[in-house]
Amino acid sequence: MQDELRAIAEGLAARLGRAVAIDDPQLHLLVHTPHDEQVDDLRVTSVLTMQVPDDILQRVMSLGLPTATGPVRVPAWPEREMLSRVAVPMRCEGRLFGYLWLIDDHQTLTDDELAIASDAAAAASLILHRERLLGDRRDSRDRELLRDLISEDAGVRGHAADELSRADRLPADGTVAVIAVRVGEATLQRVETAGAELDSALQRTVLHVTPTPALAVSRSGGRGIVVLAASRAAALTSVRSHAEELHAWLAKTLDADDVRVGVGPAVTGLLDAYRSWRAAEDVLRVTAVVPGFGPVATHDELGIYQLLVHLPLGQLPHDAIPGGLRTLIEKDSGGLVETLETYLDEAGDARSAVDRLQIHRTSLYYRISRIEEITGMSLANGGDRLSMHLGLKLARLLGLLPAR
Repeated sequence: MQDELRAIAEGLAARLGRAVAIDDPQLHLLVHTPHDEQVDDLRVTSVLTMQVPDDILQRVMSLGLPTATGPVRVPAWPEREMLSRVAVPMRCEGRLFGYLWLIDDHQTLTDDELAIASDAAAAASLILHRERLLGDRRDSRDRELLRDLISEDAGVRGHAADELSRADRLPADGTVAVIAVRVGEATLQRVETAGAELDSALQRTVLHVTPTPALAVSRSGGRGIVVLAASRAAALTSVRSHAEELHAWLAKTLDADDVRVGVGPAVTGLLDAYRSWRAAEDVLRVTAVVPGFGPVATHDELGIYQLLVHLPLGQLPHDAIPGGLRTLIEKDSGGLVETLETYLDEAGDARSAVDRLQIHRTSLYYRISRIEEITGMSLANGGDRLSMHLGLKLARLLGLLPAR
């Protein structure tokens, strides 16, 4: 595509004797010809940065470019050292694909020359239209295969891995990691465009991880995944940073605090992407109900929850949580459960526990005695401590404890 657009630009430049540039609808530079004649700072900036400054973008768009069907003259802006130029919209089947630009500070372009430029813009729009159709079909196929890659059916996963590898979309061998994201129900209800913003953020992440091969897909219910695959494991050492960037961008765009991102472990081979995805989903399940985790977490950070999240929570017997601990949870009104959980999380270290709870050590020992009295269990007994600690973690997953 780039070569075809460049050929059109260079052919037009030769016929009109002036430099030509082609931008996408957001004025990101696609191709340009060498400029042997006078150019301005805007043209130099667009070549160097592939885009134009925001104030110039707003000024140019205010002239009606997005709806124009023919050449539009853009006046000079001396304060920004911008020369007068002509923008020729590139449209195909009513769809805007960008603009063809000609600097014309002395307004010497004739109607015949503008007609020639319009013909060139039409040819360029046909190329971009064709590329868009091909890209849409490819993207649709990629998304379908990504969904199949995390299917419950092993045969479906195998077919998807083979197809993605055969099409050179993702390498079959090497190291693979999956990032999973979920937007909370409250934000989905509040922000009408949340689904589109999620998809945009996922594709933005794919671009930012380049040159690491990656594909992304959004799913129903405000969910999405990014699959990264690299021939070298070292190429995936920054997966968490990419996950944090994805979260920051999406949370800011949606103005939401219920966006969570989970990072699955690195696995070997595209066929095992399913395992990394399941682990990333486990992260989302745990961090949604268990305090202490940030909005971005890795599977390795789950600790004991890596095991507990796989228990059939809905089928656990009533006594899976010790009776004494259930009594404490039901009757607690003075922070005893929080004290117990903190004390056990700190491995029985009184100094660390009082620092986290911000209470006096005497208060801690009083609360411990009350806990032992209510539960009928002893924190000096290793078995009781283990039962209470695991019981609290199960209670967290079952939603029996309030958020801390």
